[in-house]
Amino acid sequence: MIKDIVFEAVKSVNKELKNKDLEVVSEETILFERLDSMAILDLILEIEGSIQVEYGRYIQVADDTMMDAIKTPFKTVGTLVEFIEGKV
Repeated sequence: MIKDIVFEAVKSVNKELKNKDLEVVSEETILFERLDSMAILDLILEIEGSIQVEYGRYIQVADDTMMDAIKTPFKTVGTLVEFIEGKV
């Protein structure tokens, strides 16, 4: 399930960051202002790898809307899950 993959990826990335705002992950968890560019890259790689293992195909998570503050799917965990589900 995409939601589980994203939740686990956020938790994994946060092991390095140790960001208190990301300790409890829900669909409302804000990502865009809490992750730096390296953490976003790590999150993307983690999600893409997990999807490839789980579904047997590559899904590109990053696109040209990624860093647009208005259009970004990285606003919250929920918006990221919806974005990826639309690609699967």
